[in-house]
Amino acid sequence: MDEAEFEKAVVEERLGRWLARSRPGGTTANKVCVFEDYGAWRTLVTDERAGVLEGTRREFATESEALADALDSLRLLKDLLTFRA
Repeated sequence: MDEAEFEKAVVEERLGRWLARSRPGGTTANKVCVFEDYGAWRTLVTDERAGVLEGTRREFATESEALADALDSLRLLKDLLTFRA
């Protein structure tokens, strides 16, 4: 997946609210974070206090792999956070 495809999907599916293109920090609560770190691409998901959820840290060799994983995570997070019983 290239950058343009990723951005198009994020906009069309209204996923931008849950995306952080940075390392997790104080402003990344309930976000999927995707970032480059020492030559590797990483994705992870944060909770309501911006803490990293266990089991969501993943590392990829390419940006394309990371973006594909981030898109899957964004879709899941959106479903979880917008579910109404």
